[in-house]
Amino acid sequence: MTIALNDAPVNTELTLLQVSSASLAAWLQRLGLFVGSTLMRHNEEMIYHPVRVTALHGDVVVPAGLASKVLVHLDEGDRLPLVEMTRGTTGHIETMTCGMGCVQALSKLGLKEEVKVTCVRQLPHMDYLTIIDRRARTRITEGEAAHIWGRVEGEKPTQFYFTRQGQPFEILDVIGGQRAKKHLKTHGITPGKELILETIEQANELHKPSRRAVIITSPGGLRLYLDESQARQVVVKRVDHPARPTKKTDKRQEGL
Repeated sequence: MTIALNDAPVNTELTLLQVSSASLAAWLQRLGLFVGSTLMRHNEEMIYHPVRVTALHGDVVVPAGLASKVLVHLDEGDRLPLVEMTRGTTGHIETMTCGMGCVQALSKLGLKEEVKVTCVRQLPHMDYLTIIDRRARTRITEGEAAHIWGRVEGEKPTQFYFTRQGQPFEILDVIGGQRAKKHLKTHGITPGKELILETIEQANELHKPSRRAVIITSPGGLRLYLDESQARQVVVKRVDHPARPTKKTDKRQEGL
């Protein structure tokens, strides 16, 4: 029976039958997944930590959702998503899979194909208590703070993640796709607004992504993160393991 990847069972070998999106098919082929390839879907949760890296424009923070879409070829030869890089590892960006909003956001952070990146560290879960336009208060995550692009007067633009307490911060843009923009808008965070960071606190609970990742491994063991809309475009079936033939008794031996 054929099924979409997002409905496929976990921890089960699957055969790739079809990819309806030409761009997604090309990206998967580049990573070693072709029609007829065997893959496995996993039930492990996505790694939720944003990653601080040094890239083209110096140190930047990449939210976990964006970092899962960037594939890095490490200097040691391994390939893995940026979200899985560990402290001190270095490589170059090999490819990325996401929409134009994601690509533009990553470009603003100095992250493009062939750019060298070094992982500074994965970030702990923190909450940013913030005042909007000197009136309303909101609480945002460290990943959301990394999506907010703006500046303190007299300084060059940067992410709100790097702002200092008590300094008025003008929002110039919300980097990322429409989902990120719409989500932050529910907090009242849009371009043109002013933010002032009151304090940063340890988060009381795990920050979970706005949508679930579908995690698979390729035949070479590379772990890939697809969102559900991408996974719906991938058709698979379970690998059938034929039963061993039943051993027949030779009638000439029955009497022995």
